[in-house]
Amino acid sequence: MSTLPPLTNDQICQLFQDHRKSLSQFLVNRVRCPETAQDLCQETYLRLLRDNAVKHDENLIGLLFRVADRLAINYLKWQQHPRNSGIALDETLVCPRHLPDEVTALRQQCELLLDAIHSMPRKYRDVFLLRKIDELSYADIALKMGISEKTVQRRLVKAMLHCHQYMEKF
Repeated sequence: MSTLPPLTNDQICQLFQDHRKSLSQFLVNRVRCPETAQDLCQETYLRLLRDNAVKHDENLIGLLFRVADRLAINYLKWQQHPRNSGIALDETLVCPRHLPDEVTALRQQCELLLDAIHSMPRKYRDVFLLRKIDELSYADIALKMGISEKTVQRRLVKAMLHCHQYMEKF
């Protein structure tokens, strides 16, 4: 059992710097991509720093290469998975999010609609909001407002016409 303290960050840094070239070459041979090898090399260093449990009496060079090898194996397994195999993106796919100019246009339309709602007479506005926002039936609106269903229908039509005409002005 070891009684020596863990390596300091400076000692791990020195270990990494001393063996970086050979570690990098080892990883290039494993993954066949210099850029990926550099990324895995950095990840190896970060893992050793993060674990903070590397003891003085361990085979430090072996540990360095073992961590790198496991990272390379994980990367290669990830690459073999069908959805990660580098299949070209389908350029015909459309982003489900609106473009900034579309968002701006939608906001302007919403503001216009709110202005239209606020500008209509109260009796039409109340019917419109109860139907479109509260989603009440004609019968429920008639009961709540003390009017006939036919009056609810007429007021709703007038409210919607008002909104349509108001928004057409702009």
